[in-house]
Amino acid sequence: MAMYRHFADKSALLDALMDDGLAAWGEIASSITARHPIAWLEELTEAFLDFALTKPHRFDAAFFLPAPNARRFPDDFAAGRSPVMAMIILRIDQAKSDGWLGNKPALEVALSLAALAQGLVSMHRGNRFSSEEQFKTIFRTALRHCLESYSVKPLGRE
Repeated sequence: MAMYRHFADKSALLDALMDDGLAAWGEIASSITARHPIAWLEELTEAFLDFALTKPHRFDAAFFLPAPNARRFPDDFAAGRSPVMAMIILRIDQAKSDGWLGNKPALEVALSLAALAQGLVSMHRGNRFSSEEQFKTIFRTALRHCLESYSVKPLGRE
């Protein structure tokens, strides 16, 4: 019952846990300094992998808790209510304007990357890979292939 001294109900607790996890993720994403938009996206996927593996409780709170105030696709993301998704969309739009990525809507590209990353983390948590090293390799390869599938030229950087 002590919980209810701090939170009105279970929904408020879930929202607070989610907000804490998303704040931690936002700090990590905000610390990425790569200037090239593709390099930034690659560093973000690496940071996502590290967040999932080194801070699993906060990761779960951010991405897997059924919090009542969780952001909903597409409206909340399109409206910029997710700071990290807004950063991702900005980098995708930059990559598109620089001629690296094709003309698919940035929100759809961002959702594809996020869904793939979260799905692979879920599979890892369910012991669907033979080792953590195999998971990391598959995660990195799959995210790279996904990003490349939207590219119009090889994803090296100038």
